[in-house]
Amino acid sequence: MDQIKIEELEQKINSKYGNTTGMAILKDGIVSYEKYFKGCTANSRVHVYSVTKSVISILIGIALDKGYIENIEKKVLDYFPEYKVKRGETKIQNITLRDMLTMTAPYKYRFFAPYIKYFTSSDWVKFSLDLLGGHGKIGTFRYAPLIGPDILSGILVKATRQSVLDFAAENLFEPLGIKVENNLLFESKEEQMAFNQSTDISGWVTDPKGIHAAGWGLTLTPMEMSKGTNFDTK
Repeated sequence: MDQIKIEELEQKINSKYGNTTGMAILKDGIVSYEKYFKGCTANSRVHVYSVTKSVISILIGIALDKGYIENIEKKVLDYFPEYKVKRGETKIQNITLRDMLTMTAPYKYRFFAPYIKYFTSSDWVKFSLDLLGGHGKIGTFRYAPLIGPDILSGILVKATRQSVLDFAAENLFEPLGIKVENNLLFESKEEQMAFNQSTDISGWVTDPKGIHAAGWGLTLTPMEMSKGTNFDTK
């Protein structure tokens, strides 16, 4: 990268984007830029929030490639035959894996999602299924920040008969040289808030049943994130 442009980039990061911990740019597998901020180093691991959704979507793709999942037109409830549909619900039965991946599935909550109830629930997959459907239209985009994506984690566990982290380690992380070490379970709000600010935790958050969060909860380094652009499942 041009030195002047690098200086301009770093000046903008320092002046306007103070929450940036690091940046790594790879082109054709070669590092062209790597810089860390806020006292972080190449070994600092941070909560990557919704990037976790992209990792889950990659894992769904790998599961498809390996035949664990037949196709993305499968109905969500095909993976949860034990789930009892609420009386009067008519939408959830027709929601597919494709709808979940493209975020075109409707939810019962409208403007204010019940995050406190979600975080304190013992089963995030069931909690999300209980809110899936309603009166919205299937096929209309609706971003699901936290409540909803966990259904994809539940599908991965059902399809592969492995935990999400074990499946990811075998098929994604280890081939890329990424190490995510721990299953993280929070006992309090304070623990979760500390996790959001940490730079030295290697892991992936789970609910009390051990199902990994799909919309948040993964920690990575900037270099590990950049490695994903060079991954080939073949």
